[in-house]
Amino acid sequence: MAETVISTLLIGFVLVATLQLVGPIVRSSSHAADRLIAANLANELTEEIATKAWTSPLLDDPNSMGPGAGESRASFDDVDDYDGWSSSPPKFSTAQSNLFLTGWTRSVRVAHVELSDLTTESATYTGVKRVTVTVSKNGVVLAEIDSLHSMSADTFGFLVP
Repeated sequence: MAETVISTLLIGFVLVATLQLVGPIVRSSSHAADRLIAANLANELTEEIATKAWTSPLLDDPNSMGPGAGESRASFDDVDDYDGWSSSPPKFSTAQSNLFLTGWTRSVRVAHVELSDLTTESATYTGVKRVTVTVSKNGVVLAEIDSLHSMSADTFGFLVP
């Protein structure tokens, strides 16, 4: 009987020690997978935004940010239309939600930046915009990508049919 009790205690100690070692490894691999998903989501949206014109083909006020009246993501035609855009769960450009990503959020911030210091925001038109795409899961930021967009990239490009 004593041998059974001792062997049960030993097995219990080994099991607890094993769980203490395996638990952090499982959490770490889960966190790494989340960071990879977040990086992919951020890259996907950053690339989508990069395909848009720097300024609106409708010749809106160059200081205004955000979508025009009645615009949705499907009809965004310039970089600053994405300012303030957010989606939870993240949506594809087709407006379909990714049902496997509940608790995840993608958001975008667009700002004019100073030419002398691209990290400093400007309240007015400068010719350069910084786009920040942020991906978070349950309120924890897992990925953030900043990209710069210059008006020289599409000067008069929107006038060509």
